[in-house]
Amino acid sequence: MAPRKPENEHKVNSFRPFGKIASHVDPMVLWTFFGLFLISVVLLAFQLDSKEDCTTTDIVLSNKQHTSGKAYTVGEVITFNAENKDKKRNNFSWEFGDSSARQTGAQVYHSFNKPGSYMVTLVSGKCAWNKEIIIIAAPTAPVEAHPDIFPVIDGPGEVFAGRPVTFSNKTPGARSWTWRLLQDNAEAHSQSAVTYTFSSPGERTLSLIVNGDTAHMVMKRISVFPARPQTAAPTPDLGFTPPPPPPPTVEPEKPKGPTAPAVADDEFLFMLTQVTTKQKSAGDFSKYLCDNLSARVLLNDKETDNFAHFCSRIYGKKKFKIEKVNLVKDANGCVKEIRIMYDRKKLLGIF
Repeated sequence: MAPRKPENEHKVNSFRPFGKIASHVDPMVLWTFFGLFLISVVLLAFQLDSKEDCTTTDIVLSNKQHTSGKAYTVGEVITFNAENKDKKRNNFSWEFGDSSARQTGAQVYHSFNKPGSYMVTLVSGKCAWNKEIIIIAAPTAPVEAHPDIFPVIDGPGEVFAGRPVTFSNKTPGARSWTWRLLQDNAEAHSQSAVTYTFSSPGERTLSLIVNGDTAHMVMKRISVFPARPQTAAPTPDLGFTPPPPPPPTVEPEKPKGPTAPAVADDEFLFMLTQVTTKQKSAGDFSKYLCDNLSARVLLNDKETDNFAHFCSRIYGKKKFKIEKVNLVKDANGCVKEIRIMYDRKKLLGIF
């Protein structure tokens, strides 16, 4: 017979987790489950730590030559840049979609041989970026622009009324000419030379446009003087036969000095303007000065200079505006003195 428990004795029950499960499941199964759970947590943490951010890199192109966004020409060298904000990312691989070899690096260069649409792919780690490139055929070479032509009107600046006078132009490269007198109802002429007969004295202005280039139109002032009166030939007296004139005496020829080609005041002014644009220099005037580059130059009727030094002063000075030129020549046509009028107010920094 079991002994009787005292009335004040209390039953103490200890708490054991999974006690009921452990009583029915093998403990090795529980430890295996717990180990797999820990391994899963570790793998998940590793994956979260190794996940790459693909938003920090983009493809940037340079050397665009066309206005149409992504259009490039065949054979044009294009610079491909991997614009990367992640300093840890430094291995990049490029594929250009034209069966060419793969290139590596943050900046590469490539050109396409055929027109079309190409998908360029940039790969780095687990990230990839794509950009479409449109290649068009190379444009045809533009027609070579013709150089500027500065024509000169060849002809006298002083003529007599009633006598025909011819003006011409022999500018190299000239293909068309438009001659016109600046007066009402003047007729235009389209040959390389034109002939006028002025009926009355006065001042005339002749304009010339070569190859349709109105920006380089030139003008020439012409002074028309009254016609010289023609003296009637004396009527011979048939009743008197004059004695034969004595034979002319042959005088020894005097040595002639150098002769210069004809040049009008306006032509000389135009050539001086070309000195200010660096198209001519003092040496280009030598034939008109008979090689005397020390010819006297009178500026605004106040200052004097020699021609060679004056040309060096205005060489390349585009703001130097000559208003009028008067030439003083000797018997052989050589220019001995040049009178030049210019606007001094605009040229305080030149002289």
